[in-house]
Amino acid sequence: MIKVFFIGTGNLGTQLCQAMEKSHSDNVQVVGYSNDSNRKINDIKAPLFVGSIPLCDLVVLAVPDDKIQLVSDGLSKSQATVVHTSGSVDVNLLSRFDDYGVFYIPQTFSKGRSIDLSEVTFCLEASNDSTMEQLELVASTLSRKRKKVNSAQRRQLHLAAVYMNNFVNHCYHKAAELLEQSAMDTDLLEPLMIETLKKAQELGPKNAQTGPAMRGDQNTINKHIALLIDSDREMYRAITHSIKNSHGKKL
Repeated sequence: MIKVFFIGTGNLGTQLCQAMEKSHSDNVQVVGYSNDSNRKINDIKAPLFVGSIPLCDLVVLAVPDDKIQLVSDGLSKSQATVVHTSGSVDVNLLSRFDDYGVFYIPQTFSKGRSIDLSEVTFCLEASNDSTMEQLELVASTLSRKRKKVNSAQRRQLHLAAVYMNNFVNHCYHKAAELLEQSAMDTDLLEPLMIETLKKAQELGPKNAQTGPAMRGDQNTINKHIALLIDSDREMYRAITHSIKNSHGKKL
């Protein structure tokens, strides 16, 4: 039985902790957690620990990237493996521990929204083979998909995830603002969003690209730019330029 302790109960930490508890696995047990507020999370059954860490096999640092160093420096060395969950922080930040690694999940997590982790790939990195086996076992209780990814690959994956998730969602937000300005609802674009994703998956994103930038339709591009406020024109021009450049269109 691998006993797991969580430090940090943000969106990711809470969902990971809950998922491990709900798995009812004979291999993994959440023995406790701690957080900045020192307040009990009702959706987590394991006990809250303040100022101490119980005997455990794995400590998961589910804290913001800029807090990993600070939190890890505050831990005493023990027999427990210590891992962080960041997509962009090097594994060697934890190298003062004997056994350490990374437990990265390329997925978006939001408060109050539960994610089915069974189809999400867990990206693992470890300081040695035995630690990798330990992380593989823990991940296997949550998902059928695991992949060994080194720090350089993980940084690239995290960057790609920002493009695919954060930037795409921001574009959806800007589209919603444009519709609201003309008293229209975002429901009008939901079928387009669904088809865009399906087509990108089936054809590949480069082959699925359409639109005025792809066609080199400068007349339509100019009309769009004229409709935008100054602060949004730069983003429109930058994305248009990138599409043209990617498809060999004359700039």
